[in-house]
Amino acid sequence: MRAYDLKPTHDNLIQTLTEDTIDRNQDISHFVSILNAVEDGCAIALDGRWGSGKTFFIKQAKMVLEAYNPNIQSMPPEERQRIQDIFSKFSKEETDLIPQVCVYYDAWENDNDDDPVLSLVYTILSSVKSDFTFKNTSCINIATSILEFFTGKNWGQIISSFKSDNPLDVIGHSKNIEELVKEFLDSLLPERGNRLVIFIDELDRCKPSYAVRLLERMKHYFTNERITFVFSVNIAELQHTVKKHYGNDFDGSRYLDRFFDLRVALPPANIQKFYWSMDFNDSHYTFDIVCSAVIKAYHFELREIAKYIRLTRMAAAAPTHDNRHLIGGSLQFALFYIIPIMIGLKISDIQRYDRFVSGQDYTPLLEVSDALRFAFFGDLLNRNETFDETDDGKTVVTLEDKLRDVYIAIFGNVDFQSNDYTQIGNLTFNHGMKEKLLRTDGLFSSYTSIT
Repeated sequence: MRAYDLKPTHDNLIQTLTEDTIDRNQDISHFVSILNAVEDGCAIALDGRWGSGKTFFIKQAKMVLEAYNPNIQSMPPEERQRIQDIFSKFSKEETDLIPQVCVYYDAWENDNDDDPVLSLVYTILSSVKSDFTFKNTSCINIATSILEFFTGKNWGQIISSFKSDNPLDVIGHSKNIEELVKEFLDSLLPERGNRLVIFIDELDRCKPSYAVRLLERMKHYFTNERITFVFSVNIAELQHTVKKHYGNDFDGSRYLDRFFDLRVALPPANIQKFYWSMDFNDSHYTFDIVCSAVIKAYHFELREIAKYIRLTRMAAAAPTHDNRHLIGGSLQFALFYIIPIMIGLKISDIQRYDRFVSGQDYTPLLEVSDALRFAFFGDLLNRNETFDETDDGKTVVTLEDKLRDVYIAIFGNVDFQSNDYTQIGNLTFNHGMKEKLLRTDGLFSSYTSIT
């Protein structure tokens, strides 16, 4: 079973950069130029819906910045050259990028910590230690004092793993913590880069108390003019998070404006190229055309699209893509049209799915039909019926009425005749159709493929 939802591993980041899988390299280049132009302390919000590819985007931007920082020791020379070759095609600016030290921080993974400063300092030190050699221990010493300030614990033994020579000397608690943080940042950058870029991801998924504390701690402690914060967030969801903390009457938008100097909207991906990367052909196979209509109707983002295509193929790949398995009649219509809708509803709104399969709501059929040609529904017509008002001599019927009839025949409490079926145009629906669709949708039918 192939997994289409790629994880942002190092290999996948490199591969999608090389192939420019969704046409975002140009956007990454533009975003890197923005980061290169920042001079003072700055907080940037990269806004995008969940599943739109924000994590890939910021990790690849980080990769590009590191490829142009000659002080980075951990990046293999061939990888560095490959990244530079890719981005030299988009802009000549990249050749003039200032050296920037980059750190990725997953806020969601750390929201059980007592204080964000603790985990952030630890993450910064860990990340930088893997890329640079420390000529002295001052930076590590200061970090140790910060960690001890917030925990009251002796972190010397933990931090000592970052160096191999003398034991760490702990700076006393006499210094103000703001000064310690400033000292830590000042000692970090010399000989390593002109600026520090901290990419903070998944903040909108954190507990409200932690998300608010992180924002306010960053505003209070990380005031160094050589730091750029990039928050990869869904602004709408983050506003809800803030409201949960301060109350529904609180203005979450104005609150966030205090922290973000710049808001940047993540550009949409090239969905067609994304389809091609998954061998999804929405111009040839009828099943894929319907699936594409479902994706548009429910406004799926990249992660949802990948999940949706995987599930639809598992459910009904053979009878919809292989001529050797093609079937006719009402079952074919149901597999081609209704199964994609059922799986789409499961992903987008499980409550609506429940209403749909229980015979309470047929409107999803109409939402998807709007993106399809009338010719697709020709089998629903009797010989004397037409959807076209200009077709003289035939009775004009609406597609909505025909789809409602199909829906009632499958999911409604149909009083079947003695022959146990109902006829709609050329299609015959019997009492067993609903069970077949539920088994297919549930991946327990004879059509299910897990290869």
